[in-house]
Amino acid sequence: MYFGSVKFFKHLIYTVIILVLAAIIGCAVLFGVKYSIVKKENDELVKAASIDEAEQPEHLSLDEYYLHMAADGYTADDVLDFLSKNEGEKFDSFAEKYISENPDKFALNSDNVGSNAGDSTANEYTELYPDLYAEPAAEFTDDEKTVYLTFDDGPSENTLDILSILDKYDIKAAFFMSGGESERSKEIMKAVADAGHTIGIHSISHDYENIYSSVESFLEDMNNTYQCVSEATGVRPQIMRFAGGSINNYDRLIYPQLIAEVTRRGFTYYDWNVSGEDASTHATWTSIYNNVLNGIENNSSHRAVVLLHDSADKQLTVKTVEDIIIALRNDGYTFGQLDNTVKPVTFSYVD
Repeated sequence: MYFGSVKFFKHLIYTVIILVLAAIIGCAVLFGVKYSIVKKENDELVKAASIDEAEQPEHLSLDEYYLHMAADGYTADDVLDFLSKNEGEKFDSFAEKYISENPDKFALNSDNVGSNAGDSTANEYTELYPDLYAEPAAEFTDDEKTVYLTFDDGPSENTLDILSILDKYDIKAAFFMSGGESERSKEIMKAVADAGHTIGIHSISHDYENIYSSVESFLEDMNNTYQCVSEATGVRPQIMRFAGGSINNYDRLIYPQLIAEVTRRGFTYYDWNVSGEDASTHATWTSIYNNVLNGIENNSSHRAVVLLHDSADKQLTVKTVEDIIIALRNDGYTFGQLDNTVKPVTFSYVD
């Protein structure tokens, strides 16, 4: 008898196995076809999304172009010049209409810097601190084999010692001042200005978490620093340096807006491409000296913006500066004065 026999159960097992295998193969084929279709669709989307923005300028507003280029240190004039050269007639017709309708979004000249009248789309913070404006330079210089010494966080008694050394070698530096309310601080800041050095602003509070919590908080700190420094020196600063640099761990979510607003107000901001690392708690004379000289030697740029500090705890910096100057002059470098006519060195994210 076949049913119930060993042979029957053997055939039944074979049949079940074949059916299971057939089902698995069928599902695999089905999912393979579906995957192929989805992958094709995704590839097409990726291809469409990867089209160079320069090929479709009509989909990008000037605000978007301006924001990205301002983040790399370009002025509004630079942005417009770049776009006009790369977009030709398409840009010219678009820009003519756009700029005529929104003239105050772009710091094209000193006449419209600081004005937002009639611009209903401007952020409210652009209306804050109407005196917080500078005169942007018409063009930048870019001198070869030039070193620009910059000092952050002053004033202090160390500032006066550094002034003496710079005067000895007839070098003009840039001092990014944090300010100070004491009469002594004001005297030192005035001494820096009277000696002919460039006065820049930094941060009066250095409270990173607060000043980088919003554009409004940043502008408040910037304005407090600006007013303190300008009142003490009699100089209206034209340059500034962000506390911690223009792109740091605290402002990474809002740095494009900060840079765009600083630039819109006419200020030129400077980061650095060589650092003495003298703010480190482990700094020594040797480390500061080597950091500067090696940094300049290994710098792919033909010019160096050197970050040092002149705050009260930086006696080591004072002791090292003269030796750095002597060594660099022996290597054929010249020292330039950093002001808003010097092409900025700025940070940027790198892929």
